[in-house]
Amino acid sequence: MSVKDLTTREEIEAIMQPGGPPVLIDFWAGWCGPCRMMAPQYEEAARQMADSPVAFYKLDTETYPALAQAFNVRSLPTVMAIQDGQIQEVSIGAKNAANLVSLAQRINPDRPPGFFKRLFGG
Repeated sequence: MSVKDLTTREEIEAIMQPGGPPVLIDFWAGWCGPCRMMAPQYEEAARQMADSPVAFYKLDTETYPALAQAFNVRSLPTVMAIQDGQIQEVSIGAKNAANLVSLAQRINPDRPPGFFKRLFGG
């Protein structure tokens, strides 16, 4: 799955509705050096997660400031992991592909159960 640009309030509303899809959103700006450094890592993480239901989005905070304000973004780059319309995790600062894949796997509904769940049930 490739990285998609978020450009409308309707797209965000679809993501943030109850039962919404699992997504990562990268909030970035063209003037942000760490954002530019992370961009190929984000693309690589999306490529590695192509067979999962987790969607990868980017939101240009300079072009769409009102959309970024809705998420109260204060630092760039910021990556938010969203599942079922709820922000599950927020990661601030540039990350490598392995860290981004790990973040995506934590919201992947298709991931196998964790060790404790396998051990103790639930």
